[in-house]
Amino acid sequence: MNDPAALRLRHALENSGIPVRPGPDQALVHAFERIVTGNPEHTRGALNVSTLCTEAGISRATYYRSPLAKIITGLLRTPDAPRPQIDTLTADIARLKKADRALRSQHAAEQREARATIAAYANHIQTLSLRNAELEAENATLHESLRQEGTVASLPVTR
Repeated sequence: MNDPAALRLRHALENSGIPVRPGPDQALVHAFERIVTGNPEHTRGALNVSTLCTEAGISRATYYRSPLAKIITGLLRTPDAPRPQIDTLTADIARLKKADRALRSQHAAEQREARATIAAYANHIQTLSLRNAELEAENATLHESLRQEGTVASLPVTR
């Protein structure tokens, strides 16, 4: 395997001097390699101890009894630990869902604010329409008064 994560495991095993015995140890190494290369056979491909054991076909107790457990667990805990594509995609999905929730919340707040502004404008328009109707009625009264009398001596004082 030429995958950097698989090579890192092989290098760590060679430097530790721990032999990879046939059976559970070899199954662990092969399971690790399958997961990091994105070709798991028995799991969805998340890289953690539980899925590694499932992929290798061994129990967690067998894993922790293996001399390889410390090396593999150490590789899994490093910040630059190899992650298969499914882990990266899962993290991307979680990040995008969080961003989506934030955008939806922001959009809802903007809509509430726009509705409040529309309601305020509607109230102002209604008030102005009523005042305009009052002024038109007053104007019609003054025109009628002017038409009947012919001349205007003084205009009535309004409000």
